[in-house]
Amino acid sequence: MLGKYIGQMVELVYMDRAGHITQRQIRINSVREGKIRASAGKEGAPRTFLEQGILAWRPVLHNEGKEEIC
Repeated sequence: MLGKYIGQMVELVYMDRAGHITQRQIRINSVREGKIRASAGKEGAPRTFLEQGILAWRPVLHNEGKEEIC
């Protein structure tokens, strides 16, 4: 699903194990065995997300309407 966006920014709506729903932008570092390793926030803190917790996602677009590519 998100494997083709490795190295790119993605906006997602995520529900954690406790049922809290958040919306955030992340840079995907790797996708493996249902886990997404990413950098999140302005400081680029490492985070791990479970694919099953992703409710919605979309690539983050630059000003020209194109996907951001690193």
